[in-house]
Amino acid sequence: MLGILETQLGLHSDGVSQSERIVHYRDCLKRCDSSDRFYHRTFETDELGTAATLLAWRDQWIIHGWSGALEHATSQRLRDLADVEKFAREAVPPGLGERLGFVLVSMDHRKLAIDEIELVDPVEWFPKRWRDILSRLPLNTVSYKAGLAIGTGFLGEVQEALLKAENGNAVSKLTWKDDGSLKVVQAETRFLAGRWLAQSVIGSDGEGLIVSSSDGAVLDSILVAADGARQGFRDASAFRPTLQVLPLALEILWEPLNFYGLLQFLTHPICPVPGYARRKLAGKLAEKPGIGGTSWEDALGAVDEHYQDRADEVRATIKFWIEHPRHSQEMGAPVKVVLDRVARLTEYFRSRLADTDRTARIAFNAGFAQCTVCRDALDALIRQGVETIKPRQLQKLVAQATARGSENPVLEPEVGALMGVSDPAAVCESFDRVLWWQLGLPSLPSGYPWSSAELKELAMVGVELPAISDVLDRTAKAWLKPILAARKELILVLPPKGEEVHPVWLMIEAFIEKIPVAGLESLLARDSHDIPPVAHVPLPLRRRWWALPEGLVVKPLPQDSFSSLEVLLFNPYQWLLKYPAALRPSRILSVSTDFRLFGNLAHALVERFFHQEKPLALAESALMAWFDATFDQLIVEEGAVLLMPGRRSDLEGFRIKLRESIRQLRKQLIDAGIVEVLPEHELSGHYVGGRIHGYADLALRNGAGVRAIVDMKWSGAKKYPAKLKENRHLQLAIYGEMLRQSEGAWPSVAYYILDVGQLFATDTAFFPSAQMVHRTTDEGTPHLWQRFAETWKWRQQQIVAGKFEVVLEGVPEDEDSVVPEDGLQIEILPPEYNDYLALAGWEE
Repeated sequence: MLGILETQLGLHSDGVSQSERIVHYRDCLKRCDSSDRFYHRTFETDELGTAATLLAWRDQWIIHGWSGALEHATSQRLRDLADVEKFAREAVPPGLGERLGFVLVSMDHRKLAIDEIELVDPVEWFPKRWRDILSRLPLNTVSYKAGLAIGTGFLGEVQEALLKAENGNAVSKLTWKDDGSLKVVQAETRFLAGRWLAQSVIGSDGEGLIVSSSDGAVLDSILVAADGARQGFRDASAFRPTLQVLPLALEILWEPLNFYGLLQFLTHPICPVPGYARRKLAGKLAEKPGIGGTSWEDALGAVDEHYQDRADEVRATIKFWIEHPRHSQEMGAPVKVVLDRVARLTEYFRSRLADTDRTARIAFNAGFAQCTVCRDALDALIRQGVETIKPRQLQKLVAQATARGSENPVLEPEVGALMGVSDPAAVCESFDRVLWWQLGLPSLPSGYPWSSAELKELAMVGVELPAISDVLDRTAKAWLKPILAARKELILVLPPKGEEVHPVWLMIEAFIEKIPVAGLESLLARDSHDIPPVAHVPLPLRRRWWALPEGLVVKPLPQDSFSSLEVLLFNPYQWLLKYPAALRPSRILSVSTDFRLFGNLAHALVERFFHQEKPLALAESALMAWFDATFDQLIVEEGAVLLMPGRRSDLEGFRIKLRESIRQLRKQLIDAGIVEVLPEHELSGHYVGGRIHGYADLALRNGAGVRAIVDMKWSGAKKYPAKLKENRHLQLAIYGEMLRQSEGAWPSVAYYILDVGQLFATDTAFFPSAQMVHRTTDEGTPHLWQRFAETWKWRQQQIVAGKFEVVLEGVPEDEDSVVPEDGLQIEILPPEYNDYLALAGWEE
């Protein structure tokens, strides 16, 4: 309406965003700020938040008649804001109230081409500025109730009772009549309630009214799933993909870097970093969360190779968005730096506004509008002399730029949709059928933040604020409109039990005895013509064996590793799905868990140590100095997630454990007379099934030329010694055999547990300082290799027959599960490392 008036009067509106108005008002508050101002302490903590609140006060006063005068008020708050207003009236772009004032002034010398305005609500319900304008227009006041016809049957009785109660008359209790004119239903979930409406109530004739104050988008999605017509309810959301990009881009400005935010930025479907580059970098960050170092350079090298001629351009983009300097959260970032990033993102969206896809074009426009508002607000801060901005203020600025969210452009009403409103007050005509979806607790008007004395002083300067009791009364009358609009049928859908209900439902309950609320779940327990039965399909149960269709041949892998052989021997169905079927887990990336991260970092540090020249010759003091410097560098490059807020204790605990562990490992190797250490030593060989390949954590040689292999684990001081004790150390046996094939003799083997700094071995001939593990069998590593070979042959026979065993807890063994006498004891692998657990079936 205001737009129509401004257009006809030739008034120009710049359309300045509320975010920019808040920034300008912040400057006005800043100019007047001193220690004795009422807003001083709050303003020191949150300038933009304080400005937003006080600007809302100012706008409310203006639309209700304030002209800016308050200098003679006795309230300090009012006097302070009157002082601020001296600057604000010139500096702050006009809001709704001021624009209405311009309209009122222009009406003195310009004529509006409006013949008549139908006013449904009483004119006294409007704010002062609107009343002044409406009083000079040709009004035709329409009584909404006068055009209503009381509904039929019991519905009519309820409506008459509500009208009596609204007028303050006593209402007698009504006895429920089941004539179909009033229905009240409730379901345990919104989805069931929506499905019932879609199947049983909402037809294809498009006749009737549906009221949805909340969860309208949920109802629409259910209707579409049930082949019904979309009603067109739109929930504005601040979480549309295009509106997420700016907050993520600004989140990674700060030190320490939020790696979860950076990973979300790179994996977001809309990102200014080119697709392959961001996927490659995101994969590196998920595995090794850090920027810099060898693995980072390797990822950048792959990016260069992929983009060829565009490599320099892509590298520059990566440098701008990811490899840029970061800023202290306490000191803040230069506003010009932030503005540069926002402006770059604005141009990114601008270049996509001509997209041929309408939905994408509208979505990009939402992002462009958000960035434009934020850019203009930052530009205003610079003009005001603000040099730095802190994270909290920047977050507030972005939130204000995104305050209204964005509607989904594809949620248009479809043919067959009913008339729909999201606000009960918008109902102004009658319908045969009215549906009120999710009759839950609405937003209630809140009280004024001013004292009664301040309200009186505001009234003395022309601010005509309605009494809160009047606002509540008007709101309650508006709630009755949908109920009074029903002529033949009213259906009320209550929210699930346990949620607060709408006050209008409490009113209805108060004067109707024993209202039968139909539980929609009961309809599922009996035959219904409205809801067709759905046949129960049970989840597949777990079974011990899978059988492939006859004629389907599973070929062996061209080369095996310990990882592939372990699942082949101990859980064949998992091997089948991972390798021959090539099923891959979700590509959604997440930062490594602490257990995996600590293990990767510890292995990387040990590898760096032993890649030095003569590492065992270092004095202990030199080792500790090397550790301190290298550990800090490694954390930045591959474990920077531990530098984030709240992770200090985890980082220091990890540092202390690993520092002592490196010292103990060096001591163990010196005591063993080691002269050669090969970290991550590549091994290859063959076995009965073909080629085999792997990397030993540490391959050692002592002064006598004897070889050994050490497998390092971050934790497992009970698990891995038990493997040695029971001769089940299969990984070490496989690595040992590959080394034997190249060296001609079996090496010694041991486990080193990093978090406790202990070396475990079955004898002390090679490692004199190791913790001795006494075997419970006379067999050793060569025997374990033979048992491995026999077990592989046994599994291979099953594979040729198309049979694959499911080895999980709770799945009973049978006679085919019995391993040959000279085979390995089958181990149940940890389920947390099984990506295919759900595909094995479900327990009863």
